[in-house]
Amino acid sequence: MHRFWTGFLILLLLAAPIRTAAAQVQTDTPPDIDTLMIRWDASAARAEEALRNRRASTDALEALRTEIAGQRTEAFEIIERGDILTLTLQAQLDALGPPPADGAEETPAIAARRAELTEAFDAANKPILAAKQAFNRAEVLIDEIDKLIRSRQRTDLFERIPSPLVPTRWLPAFAELGDYLSGVASEVSGAVRDPTRGLLSRQRIPIALALFGGSLVMLLAIQPFILRRMDAGVNAAIRPIRRNLLLGLSLALRFILPLIAGLLFFGAFASLGLTLYEGRSLNTIALTLPMLLVFSYWLGHALFAPTLPGFRFVEMSDKAARTATRICLGLGGMLALEIMLEQMEKDYSFAPETRSVLATTVVLLGSLLLWRLASLLARSDKPPEESTARTDADHEDATAFHPRALIAYLIRLAAIAAVVFSLAGYVEIARDALGPMIRSLGLLGVALAVYRLLVSASHIAVREEKAVSSLMPFAAATIVALATLPLFALIWGAREADISDVWILLTEGVEFGGTRISFGVVVMLVAIFVIGVILTRWLQRMLSTTVLPKTRLDSGGRNAVVTGLGYVGITLSALIAVSTAGLDLSSITIVAGALSVGIGFGLQAIVSNFISGIILLIERPIKEGDWIEVAGNSGIVRKISVRSTRIETFDRHEVIVPNADLIAGTVTNMTLSSHTGRLIVPVGVAYGSDLEKTREILLEKARAHRLVLKYPEPVVLFMGLGESALDFELRCFVNDVYSVLSARSDLLFEIYRALSEAGIEIPFPQRDVSLRNVGDIVDAVTSRRDGGQAPKPAPDPA
Repeated sequence: MHRFWTGFLILLLLAAPIRTAAAQVQTDTPPDIDTLMIRWDASAARAEEALRNRRASTDALEALRTEIAGQRTEAFEIIERGDILTLTLQAQLDALGPPPADGAEETPAIAARRAELTEAFDAANKPILAAKQAFNRAEVLIDEIDKLIRSRQRTDLFERIPSPLVPTRWLPAFAELGDYLSGVASEVSGAVRDPTRGLLSRQRIPIALALFGGSLVMLLAIQPFILRRMDAGVNAAIRPIRRNLLLGLSLALRFILPLIAGLLFFGAFASLGLTLYEGRSLNTIALTLPMLLVFSYWLGHALFAPTLPGFRFVEMSDKAARTATRICLGLGGMLALEIMLEQMEKDYSFAPETRSVLATTVVLLGSLLLWRLASLLARSDKPPEESTARTDADHEDATAFHPRALIAYLIRLAAIAAVVFSLAGYVEIARDALGPMIRSLGLLGVALAVYRLLVSASHIAVREEKAVSSLMPFAAATIVALATLPLFALIWGAREADISDVWILLTEGVEFGGTRISFGVVVMLVAIFVIGVILTRWLQRMLSTTVLPKTRLDSGGRNAVVTGLGYVGITLSALIAVSTAGLDLSSITIVAGALSVGIGFGLQAIVSNFISGIILLIERPIKEGDWIEVAGNSGIVRKISVRSTRIETFDRHEVIVPNADLIAGTVTNMTLSSHTGRLIVPVGVAYGSDLEKTREILLEKARAHRLVLKYPEPVVLFMGLGESALDFELRCFVNDVYSVLSARSDLLFEIYRALSEAGIEIPFPQRDVSLRNVGDIVDAVTSRRDGGQAPKPAPDPA
């Protein structure tokens, strides 16, 4: 039952930046490996003996495991320190070259130096080999101790005692409980009547009564008065900063004031100086009960806020919020009853039937409270003033899935399982289904409250509009999740040793390809890489806004420089991060090479596009702002990225073209060398028209247009004798290829007007139409003229 709080304290100790071993005074003198081996062998021998006879208690095994785990850490540190010395000695030996072959001789100086280094290497390697043996031996012993402890836990968990479903077992059970309580009461009464035993002094009774009265005054008078004023201030606050400050102060007072009352209550009990035999657990109960009630009271107000409707985590009415707060207080009392029952079982050997009845009573009470809490969480209970204004969107939101629905389902499942197993006689399974669920809900509530406090602190630190758009909520959620994850593990059956092993694994790391990767290495790697990326982005922004605009580079060239700098910066950041973190990647080169072959086949298209993107940025056959035509798509290049190029068509559509298509395919770039473009305007005039007059009109209109270049000069070409017209083409160049269509439209307007004024006829195009189609055209023209609809054509005889 105390595993949660013990694990919390151990977690705080493990999270300290300085370990106990590192706090000792370090000297250059290597440790006495012989002395350490004697101590390690003694501990290992005791562990082996305990594992053979299996008579040691679970607490003794846990203590022995902790001792061996500490020795394992010592052995690992010796290995780490010794590896540095042996590596340096090995490097000096390698500098001397390979040893001479059989029958060969080397110079006396080199031979003497080789012998000296070899002797030093053997001396330095001796403690390392001993430490490695001790380390491996400790690993095996720790693993076997863990197996034995888990085996005992499973045995205790599945122990079955008489079921409480038999009614004849209830009266004897409560009678035995009455005998125990009467024995405790007799012992307390005897202590009161016999002060010579030193158990109780009559002079301490007034002090106890005064402390108890102070506790009542704090709970019934001082606390309600202060909290009412604080709640009124929070509800009346308009400015967000003031409201958040008052809310934090209100939550703090809701914990501090009941805590003072609880400490006064415990002080009243402790001042009596009771040292009982049958009631040894009274001191523990007297401290645990008020602390659990204080915590439950604070948690209920922090989550459901019965007096602060605007700060509830779960949307519900005021009545439901008050009910949920009382349920939280009841669950705290239920946990206190469970602790009380465990302590009573330590003080008195109850019969199995009594244990079953008492445990089932506590389980039924806790299951009812959990079921009621799940019902409040599952339903959407809006306040009356809001429920009358429900819209269709609100109805859809009410029918959607909410996380609290899953929590309510898990709570009900735990409550049902606890009742079923308890009635079947599996009391420990029932406790493990009910108790961890209640403690998990409490821890989840604390996590939500801490998250709200952190976010509120961010609103106070910076302006509210900045805090909303910042990453503070995500960072707060990450911090709270990482901090509570080990505690959830402890609640649901993990041992303190398991958390310690995970911490050691994170700090010491694991071997991968000859490289040790630890949590600190990963943090350093990520931190340095992120710093490098931030500096790269800062340099890119500075170049694009300050330096490059002052150069003669166009926008495409500036973008190429900025993009190239980004690639170089990210690559250098990765290399510097890897080298700074101390990772030796040479040992995993073979593995990386083997993986690259398989990855290459799967990612060859992506790699091809990436290389093509780099070629585009270097050679620059295509730049941002160019008008290109590729794969049947014509438009303006808007962005050249690593994998693809984005083209905006003249219909305002976005076309994503892989870079490999731009390098390997045929691309028409209308603006690669210049923006000059040729314009062709076809014109047809009727037979018999004045050809020279037509030519003069076309050249006159082309030379008069503001977009047409004077050089090369416009020309008019006689293209041929058409079926109904003489075909001409006006060919000229415009100074902006993007204006070809507008220039063509302007020229057509002017040419048509000028030809009409000159009396030059522009014939209608001749089409091969049937008599039936001619009749349809006549009917359609007649219908439009009369304002009606055209008559339906007669059915085709065919």
